[in-house]
Formats: sequence, structure tokens, C-alpha cells
Amino acid sequence: MRRSTQPPQPGRRARRQIDRTLLFADAPLFHALQLLATGEPARFHMPGHKGAPLFHSYAELFAIDFTETYGTGDLYTGQGPIRDAERAAARYFGADDCFFLTGGSSQGILSMLATAVGRGGSVLLDRECHKSVCHACALLDITPYFLSAPLIEPFAVSGDLPLDEAARLLRAHPAIGAVLLTSPTYYGVRRAIPDFAALCHDHGKLLLVDGAHGAHFPAVGLPTPTQEGADLAVLSIHKTLPCLGQGAVLLADRRIDRAALREHTALFGTSSPSYPIMASIDLARAYVEGAGRTAYRRAAAVCGEVRAFLERRTAFLPLTSAHFASLDPCRLTVCTAGTDTTGHRLADMLWSEHGVACEMADDRNAVFILTGADSSSAVHRLRRGLRSVSRRRQRVPLPAPAAAFPPAERALSVRDAWFAPHRRVTPTAAEGRICARPVTPYPPGVPLLWPGEKITRAHIELIRERWYNDIGEIAVVVS
Repeated sequence: MRRSTQPPQPGRRARRQIDRTLLFADAPLFHALQLLATGEPARFHMPGHKGAPLFHSYAELFAIDFTETYGTGDLYTGQGPIRDAERAAARYFGADDCFFLTGGSSQGILSMLATAVGRGGSVLLDRECHKSVCHACALLDITPYFLSAPLIEPFAVSGDLPLDEAARLLRAHPAIGAVLLTSPTYYGVRRAIPDFAALCHDHGKLLLVDGAHGAHFPAVGLPTPTQEGADLAVLSIHKTLPCLGQGAVLLADRRIDRAALREHTALFGTSSPSYPIMASIDLARAYVEGAGRTAYRRAAAVCGEVRAFLERRTAFLPLTSAHFASLDPCRLTVCTAGTDTTGHRLADMLWSEHGVACEMADDRNAVFILTGADSSSAVHRLRRGLRSVSRRRQRVPLPAPAAAFPPAERALSVRDAWFAPHRRVTPTAAEGRICARPVTPYPPGVPLLWPGEKITRAHIELIRERWYNDIGEIAVVVS
């Protein structure tokens, strides 16, 4: 009998074992992520699963990584188990319909604006909208009008959007087809969606909501945007629920052309959507609809306890209902104003000294996301770290109220400015020029200046004065 010259092949279990030495040597990204994970950091940032393998192991994710084949369904034709999962999510989130997204909320925002406003239309925007809204305006040649909110002090974060100003703008610009709000904001502030829904519908407009950070709301007893009257809303499931990165849903009311919406999700999405991501959306919804609801109620309670702890035991100030009535109960915004440190320095000290990672920081605040996946030991490290840093801080007078970012004059359309020849210059040299790319600190990914807007000295001074002094270049249109 002739023997094979090929080496013996490993069995199924052996094939699933990964040579970690090889991976560490040849896969630098995997190596960096493994180092972070093995360091066991306390992760108070997205994604909402916080690294806890609630559903599937590493190997099992590869096992369910299918494509459009027998029994899997097709995302963009709305068939099979994907459609069944979307219907289950629609019921849970209180919407007439739901569409799975594997390109995050950015894919949903592009799809919403394409459906509700269309090419060459106009939209009224919360000035704190995400940069993906700017991208949509550039691609679809949409004209933006802006609505700004007064700041909550001493946090210097936006509060209530003025409803009367929105009504004035809708009357002044009848071509506006929709209003888009961000709720909750990165800092946990919830907008008055029912009031804006009533205003929009009285004027025959659609209300769109970027609810990317609020997918956990039903689990803590809060309504979703569509339950409050929005016509379209996007939720990033991965941000606050146990879902893989990029998992999101687009919720639709009965007023919306669902066939057009489905087509637009395909237009702005990959033709090879990830089945593990879609499965994790489905699993996350099932989890918070069942056993996970208790975990999220507990997370909201713990967040409230940490806020109270900060008020009693530290020099830092948490954002609470005493400052703004309607907040995300799982978002902890910690203000350093009144101490001799900044939000950035607080975040760095928590990480270097306690292994506690926040979601984001600015000159006055550090922001932490709590979810049902946070362990009691992680929360203890957060409390201990905040207390430890606070003990070494000196109290100083509160800063003067922050100046709102100055309004900007539009000199070109977003699309024309984006696709015009441009070059990058220092902020000083940008004065008097037309912005070509959004000036966007990230996170939170909110543009300070939009393409097509004229850059003034006031803009440059405020960029330098506030926490965005790491902006070394600004893209400007070459005239």
C-alpha cells in the first residue's frame, strides 16, 4: 500500500486551535487588541458588550460566518430569517418596521436622508449632528439649516433645542423636507422628541432622529424615538447593547416608503453584509427583551449611585437631573470644572493608574458608558479611580460660561465645497477661507465647521481656546 507524501491533516478541533505565536508575530492589529484584552481593563466605552463573551466564543463566530445561501436569507430583499429577526426587533423597539444595518448608524443616517429628503433637498439639523450627516449632504447635495441649543454650565454641553426657533426656520425655508435631531447626545442629554414630532407634522415635515446612543432605552424603561413620534430613527445596537461593532437598526414609521428605504440601505451598505453582525443584533435584542433587562435596570441604578458618590466624595461634578431633566440613565458625564485638571487629564490618569477607559473626554468632561455587561469589580475600579484622582486635585473657581461656537456664513454648498480642489493650512492661515472638509474632533464626531462655510477669526480663536487645540490643519477650498 503506497503511503501519502502529504503531512497528516489535523482534526476539526485541532484546526480550530490558533497558533498564538504565529498570530502575534504576523498580525499586529490582533496582537494589539489581545494585549488590551489580556490587561483586563475596565471598559466604560462602546461596544456595549465590554468584551464579555455573552453569546459566542471566538471560534463559534467563524462557524456562523455565512453568506446568502440555503436558509440564511438576503438582507436587501427582506427575506428569510433575517426578515423574521427584523420584525422581532420592530416589535421590541416599538416601530412599524425595522431594517438591519451592518455599516453602523452612519449607513442608517445616509439612508434616512436619501429617503426623507432626497437629492437636492433641504434639511433642518441639530447643530450637534454626527459627521455622517455632513457626508450625506455632500453626496446628495442637500442644503443644511442649523438649530443650536444653549449650553448647560459648567459642563459646556448643549441642552434644550429651541422649539420656537425651529418653527421660525421651517416657516422661513418651506423647502425643508425633514428635521434631524440627535437624541441622546454623546453626553446623555435627551431631546424633546414629542414636541418636535408635533411641530414637524403640523408643518408637513418628517422627523428623523439619530438615536445611535439610545438602543438600551427600552431595557431601562424609556421610549424609543419612534415611540415618541419620530418617523425614522437609527439606533447603534453595538454602542450600548451586547452586539458586535457596526451592528445597527433603522426604525421606520408608517409614513415612510419602506421599499425606497430598503433600497437606500443597500445603496450605502456593503453587498456582503456580515451575518455574525446581524446575528449579534438579533441576539442582543433577544437578550434585553428577556434576562438582560434586569442587568440593564441594574446598570442604570449603579450609574445613579456613582453620580451620588461623586457628589458626596469627590471634587468632580456629575451631570444629573438637577442640571437637565431628561438624561440617559446609563451615561455618566463627569465634569472637572472647578478643579485644577481637565477632562482629558482625568481620562489619562484613570487609564494609566487604574486601567479604567472612558468613552471620550474634552476640556471639561470625561464620559463613561455603563451597560449590563459591566462587572461590579469594574464599577468599583471606576469609583476608586475617580476618588483617588480627586484627592490630588485642588479646587479652583469655576470657569466663565463657555462661548457658543459662532454661527458660520455659507459661501458654497456642502457638495461643491467637498469636491472642489482644496489644500490643508494652519488654523491661522484658514481665516477668511472656505472650509472644504468638516472640522471634526473625534469623538464625538460632531463637526464644528462644515464644508462651504466661511472661516472667521472668531472660529479660529475658539478652536484654540477650547479643547480642540490639537487641530493642526484645516482643509480649505482653493479658489
